[in-house]
Amino acid sequence: MPTLRTLLHWNIVIAVILSSTLVGNELLIEERVSDGRYADAVDIPYNRVALVLGTLPTARDGSPNPFFWARMGSAAELYCTGKVQHLLLSGDGWIWGVNEPEEMRSALLAMGIPDEDMTLDFAGIDTYRSVLRAKHVFGQEAFTIVSQPAHASRALFIAERIGVEAIAFEAADMSPLKAKRSWLRERGSRLKMWANLLPKNEQRFFGEVTSLCRVR
Repeated sequence: MPTLRTLLHWNIVIAVILSSTLVGNELLIEERVSDGRYADAVDIPYNRVALVLGTLPTARDGSPNPFFWARMGSAAELYCTGKVQHLLLSGDGWIWGVNEPEEMRSALLAMGIPDEDMTLDFAGIDTYRSVLRAKHVFGQEAFTIVSQPAHASRALFIAERIGVEAIAFEAADMSPLKAKRSWLRERGSRLKMWANLLPKNEQRFFGEVTSLCRVR
């Protein structure tokens, strides 16, 4: 039976390996996508389409979700400044009994975005599927991603790996101290991303995304 000292030793080794993996993953993603991130609509290059990644307008406690409203404001800013002509609103349309694309559409209509310049993707149930469907279902080889910085960076990394020329417009963010749950979820999503990016998965998901093609 291992001694307490041996167990402590291996716990430390495992903790160091996990920490190094997380830090290395963060550095790799941020370094690879740094040139494609923009925080000012004046500086961002033109793309015909913006892929707006989904979330809901209210938080778990029923209060307004600042991530949602920041993304909608950024999407509207891109459109109104002529940096994009069309918004692809991608999110969960049914799985958890919510409809992220419809909520986004309603908010953007209230901001003055014409309905005919928005397309809803109800099967963007995670970031990988949203990016993959933008390419394979909606035929977009280049587009602007709209989300908070960390989320947008992961989406940019995915886009690069599947052969999409993407840039990102970063919506206003919250500090990790104020959004601990979101910060932790993003760290886990960045590790899960690698499983999605295995070569065999794009072929498997391609069959899935075409069968789930639901466009308003």
